[in-house]
This record gives sequence, structure tokens and C-alpha cells, in this order.
Amino acid sequence: MRSRPKRLPSKYFYDKTGDMLFQQIMACPEYYLTNCELEIFQSKTAELARIVTSVNGAFDLVELGAGDATKSQHLLKYFSDRKVAFT
Repeated sequence: MRSRPKRLPSKYFYDKTGDMLFQQIMACPEYYLTNCELEIFQSKTAELARIVTSVNGAFDLVELGAGDATKSQHLLKYFSDRKVAFT
């Protein structure tokens, strides 16, 4: 907090209240990134699944954003519907 300009690492934003606030921000029309990312996950699910498993089948899924799996659930459902094993 002594730096100029002052800054706060984003890891401190994500307590319960911070998560709720970020989800509200993501719902604003001005914050178009969420809708763009969601559209990609919805319309390109099969392609994303093929890409992330193309190297050796294993992958790490990191939820970008609030961490509520809003986007990732499309990919996870795709794998679940096809009985892809998770380890």
C-alpha cells in the first residue's frame, strides 16, 4: 500500500462479497467480455473439447472470471454427456 500509485492485488477481491460484485459487473452490458467468452463456450464446445484433449487427453481446466463455472459448465457437460473419464 506504500506504492504510488496505490494498488491492490486482485486476489483480495474474491471474498464472498467481492465475488458477488464481480458477477454483477460481468452482467453489465459494458462488460462485453463475459458474453463473448460465453458465446465461444456455447458455440464451439466440440472444437474446444477436441483442442484441449488433442495433446495427451489430459488437461487442466481453469475457470476464468468469477470462478462460478458459468462458462466451463458447457465444456464439462459436453464431456459428461460423452462419458469422458475425469481423473
